[in-house]
Amino acid sequence: MFEKKIWGLTLVALVAMGLSACGGDASANGDAEASTEAAQVVAAEPAMDAVEMDVADAEMMDQELPEGVTAAMVEEGAGIYNGAGICMSCHGATGEGIPNLGANLNDDEWLHIDGSYEQIVENIMTGVTAQESSSGVPMPAKGGTAITDDQVKAVAAYVWTLSQ
Repeated sequence: MFEKKIWGLTLVALVAMGLSACGGDASANGDAEASTEAAQVVAAEPAMDAVEMDVADAEMMDQELPEGVTAAMVEEGAGIYNGAGICMSCHGATGEGIPNLGANLNDDEWLHIDGSYEQIVENIMTGVTAQESSSGVPMPAKGGTAITDDQVKAVAAYVWTLSQ
């Protein structure tokens, strides 16, 4: 059931993004509006069950977390990543990336940042332009969602662990 929901949400996001891409030359504002519309379409889907993560047993807990990052933030970030943050729509449920859409977050290859927690936070806050993106698909600030700055920090904590 969990897998069906992921594919359903991913399909909705891909269709919405494809339709917005067919609109011809849009201004930067138009691109942001299209990305926001795609995020709203995905957000309108029934919320999927939060990914269960046993922090005590998680492999990433063997890592030393960046200063200011807690295990609770990582756990919260995993839920937001696969829920309200809709990150999984482009980057995959486990950060594996979706070809021609969202970059792989599981490796240590960062396209235009150094992969530090602070830069991941900044990247999510400000977004990625089409020129910076490996796929040519922009990522709007906060993924085009209404998540809070604290939620962005939690998602960044989770994303940081994916690449370690």
